Amino acid sequence: MGTRRTVAVAAAVSAFMTVTAGCGLVGEDGTAPEPSPEPTVPFTRETVAGETAAAAGTAGLPAGDTSTAALPAGDWHTCVAPWTGDVPAAGAAGAFEAAVRQLRQQEWEIVSSHAEQDVTFRTLAKRGWKVYARHYTAEGSGTGQIVSLTAVEDGCELPKEIRADYEDPA
Repeated sequence: MGTRRTVAVAAAVSAFMTVTAGCGLVGEDGTAPEPSPEPTVPFTRETVAGETAAAAGTAGLPAGDTSTAALPAGDWHTCVAPWTGDVPAAGAAGAFEAAVRQLRQQEWEIVSSHAEQDVTFRTLAKRGWKVYARHYTAEGSGTGQIVSLTAVEDGCELPKEIRADYEDPA
């Protein structure tokens, strides 16, 4: 009886090892597989700025302003990635929505969407950041309308005088 039990246990262990090795849970020698050689890329201000700029460009928005130089000084500049552009009025709404779609294709999730008076708001989130996308239908600095895609890292301490510009009003 003991031999039968030993054979059954050995067969069960062998089947388990075959299944787990086939699923990648353990290697053929019974050890855990090596970790992936590709580390998770940090989601930095530069990464977020690149994604918002790429979304804007792909959506057909003109080159935008990414500077924080005219804003209040402080360490908060390291946790904000702004993009603002003056867009021809005729295509501003469509380009704004196309930029939001591009961000969605980069795995940004919409957490808020609404309109108030002359502003359309979309707030998207991804990996500890939020993009506050805005389309202002009132005339901008030229003959167009303002579109902004401002990314703010969660927990960023924004100065009081600009906090309302970057937060979701709803």
